[in-house]
Amino acid sequence: MMPPCRLNILIVCLLACTLAATAQDQLGIAGSTRSPVNTVWNNPSTIVDSRAFLDFNILGLNLFARNDLAYLEGKTFSFATVDTITNAQYNKGKNKYHAYADVQVHGPSISFAVKQHAFALLTSVRVMSDVRGLPGEITDYIPAGLNAADHVGERRQFKDVRLHGLAWAEIGLSYGTIVKRDGNAIWQLGVTAKRLLGSTGVGLRLDDWTYVVRDSTNLQTFVFRGEYGFNDPSQGGLFTGKGWGGDIGVTYKMRKSESSGYKPHNPCTDGDYLYRIGFSILDIGRINFKGPFYRNIFDQTEGSQWENYSGGTADGIADLDSLINSNFQLVQQNGDEQRFLMKLPTAFSAFVDYNLTHNFYVYATSTVGLPRKRNLGVQRASYLGIVPRWEKKRIEISAPLSLYEWKHPQVGLCFRFNSIIIGSDNLGWAFLNQDLYGADIYLAIKWTKFRHSKCKQKKDRPKIPARRQGGREAVPCPAW
Repeated sequence: MMPPCRLNILIVCLLACTLAATAQDQLGIAGSTRSPVNTVWNNPSTIVDSRAFLDFNILGLNLFARNDLAYLEGKTFSFATVDTITNAQYNKGKNKYHAYADVQVHGPSISFAVKQHAFALLTSVRVMSDVRGLPGEITDYIPAGLNAADHVGERRQFKDVRLHGLAWAEIGLSYGTIVKRDGNAIWQLGVTAKRLLGSTGVGLRLDDWTYVVRDSTNLQTFVFRGEYGFNDPSQGGLFTGKGWGGDIGVTYKMRKSESSGYKPHNPCTDGDYLYRIGFSILDIGRINFKGPFYRNIFDQTEGSQWENYSGGTADGIADLDSLINSNFQLVQQNGDEQRFLMKLPTAFSAFVDYNLTHNFYVYATSTVGLPRKRNLGVQRASYLGIVPRWEKKRIEISAPLSLYEWKHPQVGLCFRFNSIIIGSDNLGWAFLNQDLYGADIYLAIKWTKFRHSKCKQKKDRPKIPARRQGGREAVPCPAW
């Protein structure tokens, strides 16, 4: 039997999710010039003029979660407590709380160059959840449910609350090229088109819920305005939703040498530059779910009574929809019962990457998630980051520093050993004994070919270039 949709149960489930092991945009590797199959997710134009001729991803994992409600004390944290929230403390005193989780499994994917052009074929499975606007009194409801003594008989209000979750698979095709050369500078443009297969979608938008808990079995509602929608993943197969998505990005790169006639990997490239500036729009699109699903846009301004709500039960998702409607007296307003859409986590992103000196770089980036005010769909988390890195062909080390949602500091560390990547953007609990409000890890197992097969390694530096048989000059060797 499924229990009724009560807030204490909702919050416990939420915290169990957001305190699980979880990186959002893999900041430690996002600025790399030798990992195009990883950087394409943040800006598809970065696959152009990459120092990797071919980059093949075998398997990758990207996990991120963060909330500002529950935490584990940094001084007492151990991995034995990761799978439980019984030791969690609550950050009381805030007006609003939020939580965000992003899990992405990268399947077989490949990026490769053809002179000034670059291509990528991408596969992944993604699960994202986003909760925003939980009111401050939620910390009173967690231990006592709706029967919190301080709130029984009081008129309370939930306003501008958003709860969304989306799970889907995607297959993407990326293309990028050099669109303009100007002196030492080049302009790179890249696009990604993605076919989306939706598995699960759930959304709740509460514009205003004004209510009173009369006693242990009586909930009275005065105003209930908003929208909800969810599909039934147990019916209709694994993927009951389909859609299209896409990314677009542009990069301006100031190289150290003349760019007129320059073609990467033709058959060699130096890849050296003074700085790069890039902009991108990510995850444009939506998923359209077919039935069975349940959706309701409601605007109830007359009071309703839910008697014996603590004893209400539902045997399935259809019964849950009926339970909510019957007790809140909801009426479909727009008559589009056959249409349930979930928006992708669209975001704007920008970066600046500066070459301090040979092998040392500073990568600064910011991503802004597009708010979902009147639509159902996950809102991507926003952040500001700066990533100093030391990068060579076979090894790369970076130390990302970031402000999650513009106010929560995070410090991380990332390593690339040839084609193996492991990193985290949130290790403050380990380095600085900070309280743990979330966790983050990403890793990738790849195979990378850094040079075109016709680009030969130079062993010495002869004053006069050697010549091939037939009198043609030797293929120039890369400076990197």
